[in-house]
Amino acid sequence: MDKRAIIGIALSILVLIVYQQLVTHFYGPPPTDSAREAEKGGPEKTTEPAQKAAPFPPASIPGAPAALPTSRSAKEIRVETDNYIAVFTTQGARLKSFKLKRFRSSVDENSPPLEIVQTAPGVPLPLGVRWQAPAPFEDNELVYSVQGGDLKLTGEAKATLVFQGQTSSGTVISKSFAFSGSAYPIQLEVSVKAADGTTPIPELLLTDKSDHSVPNHSAPFEGFIALIDNKIRREPPAEAAKGHEFSGDVSWAGFGHTYFFFALLPDNGAQHKVSVHQEGPALTGAISGPAGSDRYTLFIGPKELDTLKPLGRGFERSIDFGYFGFISIPFLYVLHFFHRFTGSYGLDIILLTFLIKLLMAPLTHKSFVSMKQMQKLQPQMERLKEKYSDDKEKLNKEIMELYRRNGVNPLGGCLPMVLQFPVFIGLYNALSTPIELRHAPFMWIKDLSRPDWESLPFTFGSWHLGIPILTILMGASMFLQQWMTPSAGDPNQRKMMMLMPLMFTFMFVSFPAGLTVYWLVNNLLSIGQQYWINRNVK
Repeated sequence: MDKRAIIGIALSILVLIVYQQLVTHFYGPPPTDSAREAEKGGPEKTTEPAQKAAPFPPASIPGAPAALPTSRSAKEIRVETDNYIAVFTTQGARLKSFKLKRFRSSVDENSPPLEIVQTAPGVPLPLGVRWQAPAPFEDNELVYSVQGGDLKLTGEAKATLVFQGQTSSGTVISKSFAFSGSAYPIQLEVSVKAADGTTPIPELLLTDKSDHSVPNHSAPFEGFIALIDNKIRREPPAEAAKGHEFSGDVSWAGFGHTYFFFALLPDNGAQHKVSVHQEGPALTGAISGPAGSDRYTLFIGPKELDTLKPLGRGFERSIDFGYFGFISIPFLYVLHFFHRFTGSYGLDIILLTFLIKLLMAPLTHKSFVSMKQMQKLQPQMERLKEKYSDDKEKLNKEIMELYRRNGVNPLGGCLPMVLQFPVFIGLYNALSTPIELRHAPFMWIKDLSRPDWESLPFTFGSWHLGIPILTILMGASMFLQQWMTPSAGDPNQRKMMMLMPLMFTFMFVSFPAGLTVYWLVNNLLSIGQQYWINRNVK
């Protein structure tokens, strides 16, 4: 093997290792065994700063009960359905835990169900109620009575829990939750009735921790998301912490994760207000409507198109497909169709790649043929460059005349590739955003939604690395494809083009393995197509 080739391979491997370290530094390493044990509820060691942190003491709020019952008098209510296990506490009539039974907390097959409600010191539990007038009040310390007990529902079975509390001023707060055994949506009704005739306007609260500096790869936090006046509002954590308020026709609002959503959908969102801001270690989202009884649909579940779309009001738009969603969504439905027969999303991606390649075959063929024709004209173009080296205008005219006489379109090799760019972006979003690929295995790959090197991890000192076999194969196939592609440019330009496989390999180290599967298979099909053109197009 040529010495320069050996040096090039060594440098490529060095670049991959350094890049993995950078990705690990900025995005966190894969979950360690201790992290997985913590997720399972095992012993957890807190760092020194965490030990010093203490919950914020509840503020003294006028209008609150003079002698509030202590938290010891509160009790918990457990609700289990086909899809989730929810735990409510009568202190504040709030949600204390919500585990999704169909989704694991990590890629480990023995990991517990995913917990959506993130508890942290100083972060209030979600689904609280507060108002500012006639006197500020929040029900975080109010212990409610409850009508009903633990529930276990399956299929079409339905049941209701009703929490009721009373402040020292006589205001009665009622929260009613209606559950269904087979569905994620929960019907929520909030009622506030004041004894003195005043009508407080309650805000219903959603909360999450504000510190997401260490990302959760199993459920990456997106921030606050809402659909108001048919416009999507996306507030990442850093932006949401600055504080924002919106008003109008609120279709839905809540805290989003890449694969899951915790949201409220008002039955009638007209004249509603939505706000999000940081309160200490908590991000708090509040939604309020006109005075009186407020009815909502509470959704805590996966961002699955077939789950979100039936709820209406554009709820499926909570999935961020970007500007090319009109391409991503059909691709996703094609994956769903193939999955009914294969049961493997890895095979589904391969089948989708074949389908896309078949649809794009005429464009790709035209591009390859055009580049081969340009390559044939290269000797004549070199002679023209020598002949008119001092007259650039004449040279350009002669080159265009050469193209015309031979029926060659100089843009024929580039334009088809440009037209494929939206397809690639749409497919990227279809494979990296929806929940379908989360924890989906394929061959040695444990999770198609994560980079493939995480499936073969190893440690080198304090570095958390992995072997990106799939990415290396993709880079090698791209190098072979580039080598087979006709080049009509000068040798220096061709050398630059040969660097593209290294650049793409560098980028794909952090891309989802599902996208790497697509790119590898697409390269192999392109190599076959190029080989056939080289053999048959003279």
